[in-house]
Order: sequence, then C-alpha cells, then structure tokens
Amino acid sequence: MRKHLADMASRRGKSMNAEVVTALTIHIMRDGEPDESTVKSELAELKEEIKLSEEGLIQMSKRLQAGVIGLENLLFDVRDVDLDAFISDQRDHGFNLSRAEAIRKIVRAYLDERGYGPANKKNPGG
Repeated sequence: MRKHLADMASRRGKSMNAEVVTALTIHIMRDGEPDESTVKSELAELKEEIKLSEEGLIQMSKRLQAGVIGLENLLFDVRDVDLDAFISDQRDHGFNLSRAEAIRKIVRAYLDERGYGPANKKNPGG
C-alpha cells in the first residue's frame, strides 16, 4: 500500500500525506461518512508504515554517513601522496594509469611488501 501511495504521489507531484487526504476525501464523498473506527484503523496502519519507513531511512542515512567518513579518511591519506609524480613515473615505464589504478597499484604493492598479498591469502597465519 505504501509503495502504491508513494508512486501515486510521485506521479502527481504531491506528498504522500496529500495523497492520503485526497483519498480519504474522495472515499468520504463517494461512500458517505465512514465509521470512526475504520478511519482510525486505516490512519493507524498508515502511521505505522510511515514510522517504519522513517526508521529505515534513518538507518540508511547512518550507514551512508559512516561510509562517507571512511572515504574521506582514505582520500585524506591519499592527498599526502604525490600521485601525479607516481603516475608520470609509471608512464615512463610504459604504464598509463588512471588515478584509481595508481592508488590500487600503490595499495597492492604496500600490502604485498607486508605479506598481505594474494600469495598469503591461502595461509593467513604464516
């Protein structure tokens, strides 16, 4: 029901709340005034669906924020490297690397030097 309501609201350029009010108004005009318990029940169900949706968005927002912080920390560390000089040096050796490829190559070399490369994946203990 919520997805259908969200789709309708999006197509019409309205908020979901506006769609609910419109639907209730049409229902009341068409069928007469519904009993109070039906209206309360429908509104309670809708309120719960909206609450669950908001909680999901909050959790997603927190996860995205943590990801952004992680990326910012990584990028901050990368800014300390003279990446352009590394790329130029690699080009002199026949490798035409993008910035992402250069970073990947640096990280792989670093991990290989410290024993965390692919050869050590099979036997992580030693």
